[in-house]
Amino acid sequence: GLFGPGVILIFAMVPFWARLRHVQSFKAILKGVNATAIGFVGAACVTLWESAIIDAADAMIFCTALTMAVVFGVQAPYVVITGGIMGAILHEDALDLGQQSYCIRNGILD
Repeated sequence: GLFGPGVILIFAMVPFWARLRHVQSFKAILKGVNATAIGFVGAACVTLWESAIIDAADAMIFCTALTMAVVFGVQAPYVVITGGIMGAILHEDALDLGQQSYCIRNGILD
């Protein structure tokens, strides 16, 4: 199935993990893998920004979620729920706040 290879890998590594986690070279490898994963997540965020951010409302939700997660350390489920609520409020079919047409119509932007 889908989870079979991962489960097999986990159970295959458990006997060796206690020994490996005290080896300095293995610790260095894990730090490198962690840094690589963080770099991939950052690259994905840039890619998503370019394709997903269309108007001011999208940018506000993105910046709010990023600030909540990175600066304040809010747990991911709360960030996702907050983003969903903000998206529902700022969507053009709801209150239309943060959309450029709203800002122009109310004299916020020229």
